[in-house]
Amino acid sequence: MFRFFAFCLFYLLFFHQKFRFTILFQLNSDTVYAIKKGDRKIILKLYHYTFQVLMGNAVRYTTDPETQMQIVNNAFMKIVTNIERFQPGTAYFSWAKQIVKREIIDDFRKNKRYKELFQYNDDYKSESLITEPETDTTFEAEELQLILNTLPPATKMVFNLYAIDGYTTAEIMEDLNISYETVKWHMKEARKRLRTQLNTNQLKRS
Repeated sequence: MFRFFAFCLFYLLFFHQKFRFTILFQLNSDTVYAIKKGDRKIILKLYHYTFQVLMGNAVRYTTDPETQMQIVNNAFMKIVTNIERFQPGTAYFSWAKQIVKREIIDDFRKNKRYKELFQYNDDYKSESLITEPETDTTFEAEELQLILNTLPPATKMVFNLYAIDGYTTAEIMEDLNISYETVKWHMKEARKRLRTQLNTNQLKRS
């Protein structure tokens, strides 16, 4: 199975980038059955069909290409392994996104410096966690990604989960095993840094 995923990666990096053709693919009961049976042709089509969704999530959380591909391939392996849980006719990409997000969180928690990444100033007072006025932060997608990449890893993780992927504070606390105050601190820090970067970008344009 690992060799097959290596072949999938080779295929995407070389042939897909060269020819950029579109595979018409339907995930129905027949293709789900074929995937269960290990039909490599169908699995390869599913990989091609799903790749952009998985990678689109991975690149928001890490800038390291090797880690991105590891997340994508691990998530896809879980999709194939658990394909019987998918109900044909329902939103496949939504299901796939949940799997890749879980893989992203698991990968982040494997970091040896995980606890250190979530340390914050003990003198930080809870009073400073009050809601700040909203700022006009309209970005182009590419600009937003560049700005997000300037955030520290833990802050980037929390902001992505909360502001982009729609996780609640409670869900972030549970998934990352951090406190309410830590979540709020990282959200405040992210907004502060994004606001600063936004102002800098606007000055450059003027």
